[in-house]
Amino acid sequence: MQNNYGRGILYAIIAAVLWGLTGLLSQYLFQKTDVTISWSMGVKSILSGLLILAISYNHDGNHIFSIWHQKKDIASLLVYGLIGLAGVQVTYSLTVLTSDAAIATIIQMLGIIGVIIYSTIFFKQRPRRQEYIAIILSLLGTWLLVTRGHLTELALSKTTVIPGICLIFCSAGLSVLPFNLLRKYSSLIILGWGLLIGGVCFEIIHPFWINPPQPTLIKIIAIILITFVGTALAYLLYLHSMNYINSTVASLLDTFEPLTAALGTVFFFNAHYNWAEYVGSFFILSTVFVLAVGSHHQA
Repeated sequence: MQNNYGRGILYAIIAAVLWGLTGLLSQYLFQKTDVTISWSMGVKSILSGLLILAISYNHDGNHIFSIWHQKKDIASLLVYGLIGLAGVQVTYSLTVLTSDAAIATIIQMLGIIGVIIYSTIFFKQRPRRQEYIAIILSLLGTWLLVTRGHLTELALSKTTVIPGICLIFCSAGLSVLPFNLLRKYSSLIILGWGLLIGGVCFEIIHPFWINPPQPTLIKIIAIILITFVGTALAYLLYLHSMNYINSTVASLLDTFEPLTAALGTVFFFNAHYNWAEYVGSFFILSTVFVLAVGSHHQA
């Protein structure tokens, strides 16, 4: 049991790291090329969803369609695809648009509070002492990391409040919404259909044939990596991690996403760390050791 707990932690960390690397690629595409957020969302969601469903069909055959046989499962899948998967991407982008990436990242990490409340009420999963400590470390570390220590300079505009609140709920939904589905279906089936549902909604908003970016080799490679590694593989690992750890722990380990993005800016964008970022990185990394101590109680 202890080995499974450690495996779940590893899967969640790898997923968060891949998301962080994907953020760096996305930053390059959106700032340096003609690739837009609205166009890329539908493309990456549909392609990654189809890939995962193809893999799942090769493994489970027609069983991948069984999730559409029960009305309750259909409702859960639609909510997960629209709120948990598509919702996080949309609300995060809107929060960045009305404020900046630092504030959006802090707000997104507050989703862990929603996970704790939801898990306590509906799943009767009260956080253990180690998880309370990890929550404090992860939130404080994320705050230091994305603000670079300028804590008093953060301010939310009125236009940020609504998308920011929605982002908190969507971030929590990403962890808790698929919980019941995972008891009946494989993570491949749930994630594949969820991404496809979100991708179809994005395509309705911005069809891929309208104002597509001019194709170049570097843009094609970046889009492929974002689609199949940063989206399909990352979400699959994160969802699969919840077969071994609870949603609270999985959400805590998502703090490795801003850590990876911050380190990436140092190596790829020639940014420089200050004291707050070093301390914040240390706090985030410490959550792994704190949660590892708790794994002994899982055995």
